[in-house]
Amino acid sequence: MNQLVTIKGTKSGIILVLDNAAPFPVLSDEVASRFKEAASFLGNKNMGLIIRGRKLSDDEESKIVKIIEDNCELKIFCVIDEESGLEKIFEHIPSSDSNLQSDNSADIEAIQDNDGSNNALILKGNLRSGQDVSCKQSVVILGDVKPGANVISYGSIFILGELRGNAFAGAGGDRSAIVMALNLNPLQVRIADAIAISPDAEKGPKLKFKKKKLMGNDNGGEPEVAYIEGDHIVKTAYGASFLRQLNN
Repeated sequence: MNQLVTIKGTKSGIILVLDNAAPFPVLSDEVASRFKEAASFLGNKNMGLIIRGRKLSDDEESKIVKIIEDNCELKIFCVIDEESGLEKIFEHIPSSDSNLQSDNSADIEAIQDNDGSNNALILKGNLRSGQDVSCKQSVVILGDVKPGANVISYGSIFILGELRGNAFAGAGGDRSAIVMALNLNPLQVRIADAIAISPDAEKGPKLKFKKKKLMGNDNGGEPEVAYIEGDHIVKTAYGASFLRQLNN
């Protein structure tokens, strides 16, 4: 008989393999049991989580993360999306679990690159509701920022995924900071002293579209960027035209 739940280790975190046919409540109980049994072995660490074998909804994913944290001392700082391909591309990035925290006001330090510099924080995986990332460097997130998640940086924010939560770049007052995402649909975006909210919101200054309106994934395959123009935050394609403007 195949195991309903299998736990494996990887340099990026924990791999949780779930049976594809078992009812979710049965799986939930088994996950709780397995992590309780392995608690002393797993220790007290901040780790990423990879889920295999079964596609979970956002709600189910959040429940699994809570079950894990309730039954051992692990803190899951992100859920890694293997389908994006980013896990394989960036698996050479050194682990920095000791610098990553999962509480609601986590100050996360940069992962050092090979020359020892601390120019940017690189975070692998999706940020889920209730998770905050705050740093004084620019930040690169290799995944999605989901509704209810917050990213705050004194520099710029680069999201290699979809931004649906809140982003605050230039938190120290840098009006030249930008917020870039493959799909930029934030609930709220702030840059220095400027603020804009989703065009769908009823009240507040709206995120304005520059030149052409970019909605959803209908952006010609180009990433999107928000930046300050005058006193307003505008959104446009992160392409050659914007880069020329940025360098002028």
